[in-house]
Formats: sequence, structure tokens, C-alpha cells
Amino acid sequence: MRASTSIRLDSDTKEIASEVFRQYGMSLSDGINLFCRQVAMTHSIPFELKVPTGRMQKALDELAAKRGKKFDSIEELKRDLLS
Repeated sequence: MRASTSIRLDSDTKEIASEVFRQYGMSLSDGINLFCRQVAMTHSIPFELKVPTGRMQKALDELAAKRGKKFDSIEELKRDLLS
């Protein structure tokens, strides 16, 4: 027996996910069903979830606010990372 449900996705995520699933011969609905079946079988999320470290969260916040640093070369980036 099948049950109907509805989910909300942002349009970019839906478009990209649909294309990935299409490349595997599946619809978006098939892909979501596959994910849910895996969750039901394992009683867990089928990938690792991580809480960002303080440093990572700071970088993510900078990226979201578009205030991240820019570098003109790899060497400049390396110097900044090592400082």
C-alpha cells in the first residue's frame, strides 16, 4: 500500500536532485522513496551528520554574508591558513 505525502524543497535543490536521480534512471519520488527505505531499514540517517566546529561555522557565516577573504594566489591562501 502506498501513502501520499508532500514535502517542501527549494527550487534549486529540487532541480539538481531531480537531475541526479534522472541520471540513475529514477524520478525524484523514486529517490526520496529510496532514501526513506534506507532510513527505515537501518533506523538511522544513511550518511554522517556533523555539527560544524566553531571555525567552520565562522567560515560558513562569512560565506553566507559574502564577507569571506579573497586571495590572488595559492601561496597567499596558504600563508593565511597557516597564520
